[in-house]
Amino acid sequence: MDGRPICVRAVLAVLLLALTSGCAHLPRPEGPDGPSARDPRLLDVTDADKLLIEVDRVGDSSPRPRALALFLRRSALYLDKPGGIELVVDAPAPEQEWKAEGRQIRRTALHLRSEFPEEGVAVVHVLYGPRWGGYRGYTWPAETMARYSARYDAPLILVLTDTLRPILWITGVKQEASVLTHELGHGVGLATNPGHSNSGHCTNAWCLMYDGVDARTFFLYFFPTLFTGYLPMDWCGDCRRDLYPDADGVPPGKRRP
Repeated sequence: MDGRPICVRAVLAVLLLALTSGCAHLPRPEGPDGPSARDPRLLDVTDADKLLIEVDRVGDSSPRPRALALFLRRSALYLDKPGGIELVVDAPAPEQEWKAEGRQIRRTALHLRSEFPEEGVAVVHVLYGPRWGGYRGYTWPAETMARYSARYDAPLILVLTDTLRPILWITGVKQEASVLTHELGHGVGLATNPGHSNSGHCTNAWCLMYDGVDARTFFLYFFPTLFTGYLPMDWCGDCRRDLYPDADGVPPGKRRP
């Protein structure tokens, strides 16, 4: 039997993983684990009764509806919000609003943001733009954004659509939803616990908050990616326990009586 088609597909799968995730290797951490290491940003999200996600976009950089739907399902799975999760997609801003430089991007976000809800509501601001360096997504935490405006009390998630093109059987929807969920993790303060984090990412290779492709992720995801176009979409148990340490990572509304 000629094995060349299988070999070609295997090589393509490795290349696709590298293209969609970047390349990195995270060493095992040495810091302490436990609730004392939690990032204070986690409390802003876990204590709120409701989550509001405002989506702004520049020019033709529009979100894929199916990606947003998948992103909302993952958010509802991991974040307990008795008041629900509301998505607000604003009208597109003119293309000239986009300037591919960090300070200018933050200024654009400040200019476009329109949702400033009442107390008890957590806010995540998502901005879609065409391209910024080699990033697929990027997040500035709420405290960073607050330095530019006292009213800006939300993390800013950046999604770069020009780098989220379909690659064979790895669809743009899967890539976009994966990026959104990963960046939401940064926005709520995940991957900062030194017991299982390094350089701002989780060190568990099966976690969506992991960064990059190496031997560990290769063996975990080679065949799912090869045959189904699978991309990781789950926060690991350690990250979920950082969100809800008193219930082993289970949100209050999903705990058994």
